[in-house]
Amino acid sequence: MNHPHPGYPPEHLPPAPPGHRHGVVPFIPQQAQPGGARPERRAPAQLPAVPPLTAESFDLPRPALVPEGEPVRIGVDNNRCHIYGICQQEAPEVFRVSEGGSLHYTRAVPAQFAAKARQAVRCCPMQAIKIEGGRTRAAGTAGEGLPGRPLRSGASARASRKRIVVAGAGLAGLSAASRLRERGFDGELVIVGEEAHRPYSRPPLSKQFLSGELTAEQMTFRAEEALDAHWLLDTGIVGLDLYGAAVHLRGGERLPFEGLVVATGVDAKRLPEAPLFSDRIRTIRTLDDAASVRRAMDAAAARHVVILGGGFVGCELACTLRARGLDVTLVVHSAPLLRRVLGERVGAVVGDIQGRAGVDVRLGTRITDWQDHGDVLRLRLDDDDVIDADFVVLGLGSEPRTEWLRDSGLDVSDGVLCAPTCHAIDRWGRPTPHVVAAGDVARWPNLRFDAEPRRTEHLIHAVEMGQHAADALLRGPDRAARFAPVPRFWSEQHGTRIQAVGVPALGTDVEITEGSLRSERFVARYTRETAYGPQIVAAVAFDMPLELLEYRDQIGRSRPRSRALNRRSRR
Repeated sequence: MNHPHPGYPPEHLPPAPPGHRHGVVPFIPQQAQPGGARPERRAPAQLPAVPPLTAESFDLPRPALVPEGEPVRIGVDNNRCHIYGICQQEAPEVFRVSEGGSLHYTRAVPAQFAAKARQAVRCCPMQAIKIEGGRTRAAGTAGEGLPGRPLRSGASARASRKRIVVAGAGLAGLSAASRLRERGFDGELVIVGEEAHRPYSRPPLSKQFLSGELTAEQMTFRAEEALDAHWLLDTGIVGLDLYGAAVHLRGGERLPFEGLVVATGVDAKRLPEAPLFSDRIRTIRTLDDAASVRRAMDAAAARHVVILGGGFVGCELACTLRARGLDVTLVVHSAPLLRRVLGERVGAVVGDIQGRAGVDVRLGTRITDWQDHGDVLRLRLDDDDVIDADFVVLGLGSEPRTEWLRDSGLDVSDGVLCAPTCHAIDRWGRPTPHVVAAGDVARWPNLRFDAEPRRTEHLIHAVEMGQHAADALLRGPDRAARFAPVPRFWSEQHGTRIQAVGVPALGTDVEITEGSLRSERFVARYTRETAYGPQIVAAVAFDMPLELLEYRDQIGRSRPRSRALNRRSRR
């Protein structure tokens, strides 16, 4: 029987922005046709139009947290902590990086800071923080008054029969699922993942995992261990019936839903001219990829490895392999390293660090010919130089996993296009109230900067966008807040810690505000001209985690044109 979707109960909803009221835009699934035929896909007449986007001189809030009602206890594994200071950014009441570069923290965290402490656990680059206790919502918050019974999925009785499907079992999907439970959603929660593993941290794949410092179990996210959900792992999604409200799984199964979170992430790019079936050419994107690379390199008794690509994956992999004593050649089409991310001046510093560590860096170079001789790969470069390598790893960037959405009616050009609220946009330019997207696969306008939709591929972004997407799904596109975070990322290059807030690629002017490029210990501030004046779009720190803290809240703000630049600037 066809029935209206009444929206989620008010207790499931996050606090409303000023001037808004609770409620979800109703969605009415189409009735199945006789014989089980799929209904005709058509544009519903009642979907709200996309609101106009305008850039502002911004003062946007940080991503929302759900308060907790009980204290928690935390501990830090000093062997894994690299003092990036992300925990202090998330919970300065709990964590503090000293002037000397050591981490201090409070073991017993009061209830009013428990949510911040848990967010620090989620965002820790090294998963070095363990948290115990907590989880009860504070009095007066969303979810108050829910029965105290344990939540169970499947055949157990539920007050609500609604189902939310999370497509993607990575960090963004895990974060969205956890937020749904935090908001009091007690319906069925199904997480579908193509990999056979529970969500794990990907940044260590090319570093600590490949070197053997961390095991797969140690990389599994621990902040959401009690999550109540169905896990459909090792399960491929092949299609979406957008207006029939169902995903299609490999094998012909149909999984209906009332709400969908798209968090399928990205795939590693490949070169069409590279030998397709060579065991000596690999990518590193998943845990299985990294394990295969480690086994294949050992089997090949690799001594010389060529890395193709000068992004973070390529540069960090070069660090790992040099630490293992291998000869490494880094072949990069552009110049300098990390130019697209950090710009030419700061990227050149990374090149100096890599060269000093013994990496043979070939900038502005392409591979024109590949020959697999069985025991060696022979590569010819466009300068006619020939390199014999035991192994090649491709670090060429990524492509969003949207092949299963191509006939769905969503706009999936370079990822799933979203409104500022994270609701997916259909091909008619309207937000779909029952579908949101999060993480690497999502392309949305961060109004902290401008109205241009972009994708962001960072761990902390996956955490925050997953949480916001869950809130937006419960609220609906007319009432959800805009997602306008400060992107943050980090790297480590041969012992040098690189951290960034904002989007350095947007900057047209770079100023060194602390330290100096020559010392390779500095803070660089990135700005660009806007109608409101020079806008601060990013700050990047080399071995200055404490100094970077003051820049986070400046990102997106405009500076008066008459204001003098920081007098501490040095070249």
